Amino acid sequence: MLAEAKSPSVIWWKGPDWFTDPYFLSPGSKSLLTLFGAEHILGGISGYNVAETTDENPERDALLQQLTWSYLRDALNLDDSSWLAARKDLEEGANPLGRIESK
Repeated sequence: MLAEAKSPSVIWWKGPDWFTDPYFLSPGSKSLLTLFGAEHILGGISGYNVAETTDENPERDALLQQLTWSYLRDALNLDDSSWLAARKDLEEGANPLGRIESK
């Protein structure tokens, strides 16, 4: 996942593009989700007994959850339709919160 333009990194000299290196530089099929306007710590838990987040947008959080579950169901061969449906919903939305690239 890449949070466009708002992803601070401890690797400042390389910038936010560093987060896409595994997608562009490694072999095999994969997908890259870019969430527009998201910040690097999007929901979730960043450490043991830590619950802070820098992005508290409930729509982005729900989208990330839905896409993660759909991707995992597809990758684990549990459901071969949910990932395609989730991608289609994101691509055809009137105001998409992100984009998915796959190769």
